[in-house]
Amino acid sequence: MTLAGQRVAAPPPTAALAALPPQRQHRRLPRLAARAAIPDDGNRFSSSSKDGAEPVADAPSTRQRRGAAQPAPTLKEQAAASNREVSDKLIEVFQSKKPAEWRKLIAYSRQWPMLAQGVLDRIEERAAGEADQEVQLALRKLGRRLATVHEELSVYQQLIEKFRAAPSSDWEGMVSLHRNSMGGEFFKYLDLKIRAAQDAEQEQEVLVALGAQLAALVEAYDRVLRDEQAMEAAAKSFSDLLDVESLEEADRKIDEMAASGRLDPALLLMMAKAYAGSKETDITREEVKDIMAHLYFKAKESFAQQAPKEVRILKYLLSVESERDRAELLAQAFQPGAELEAGDVDYLCTTPQDLLNTVENILMLYDTSRAKGTMAGEAASLMNPEVIERLRALQKQIRQQYL
Repeated sequence: MTLAGQRVAAPPPTAALAALPPQRQHRRLPRLAARAAIPDDGNRFSSSSKDGAEPVADAPSTRQRRGAAQPAPTLKEQAAASNREVSDKLIEVFQSKKPAEWRKLIAYSRQWPMLAQGVLDRIEERAAGEADQEVQLALRKLGRRLATVHEELSVYQQLIEKFRAAPSSDWEGMVSLHRNSMGGEFFKYLDLKIRAAQDAEQEQEVLVALGAQLAALVEAYDRVLRDEQAMEAAAKSFSDLLDVESLEEADRKIDEMAASGRLDPALLLMMAKAYAGSKETDITREEVKDIMAHLYFKAKESFAQQAPKEVRILKYLLSVESERDRAELLAQAFQPGAELEAGDVDYLCTTPQDLLNTVENILMLYDTSRAKGTMAGEAASLMNPEVIERLRALQKQIRQQYL
């Protein structure tokens, strides 16, 4: 600036600031601070003076200085964290056990069906985020093997539930449809479920009865299937049966087959498979399903007439609710006389020893739960907890009163 013809240097901003009265300093400070807080390179630092002084970091905000708490996690975040923790613990358990032991762990766990997918997803998540390639490979291998076991046991569990939901009259056809899945591992899994239900006696009884009946049906199925000639003859007979014009004609043909001995287990098995197959598909028309059901149950009824008379007598006795009525009918069954089959009523008789042998064979199959089809076929339908109780009562009654 120029003063009285002389050139005088302007004072630096700081000196000028110091020369102001205190009140004016107070007014200028906020503007100066605002200019100083503008970042010069995109970082959160205040600008330096022109003399190269080091930049000064911003002062913490009021909230930061007071140590305000971070926002609490939401319920969804808490649930996700809890699920990850549970999955990690289960992963450690599976890592510490041999694959052969996984089946028992899964069979005994009521929660596994709900946790399985989360555990498998968590294994994949951990593998994807793992930097160590060896650990990553180990996790992926664990995931593949566990997924395989889970899928296999899920098939077995679904089969068990399907059989339990279906009437026992449908089981033969269902066995023929699902025989490939009902091997040794299926029955091992069913046995594990029986052991896991040791604290639930009624549930255990149901599973034991189911296992015994399915074992008998599988054994009968395999035995019939091994006879190739019988299966070929059954295929021809079934084809002839489907060529009839009406259901009445089909019924007469089935009766003729039964009378001539051509209604054998092979033909019944083929009809059961056709009936079960028509039920489990949405493609087959309802009319066809009804026809298959009619043919199958008519054939089964006719085939039942060929069952041992002791089994037929037992089935009738066990269908009677009253103990007193059963005792009277039992006495009548041991009275010798002519055996007649008239329509829906059969007049049959047997000896105490023959009937006792049949009762004890059925009870043996039930008690062993995995017997090899000693009483397959019609006798298999006698296997359920309520009927078993009546059988034991009959066994005791025959021994005490008739032998």
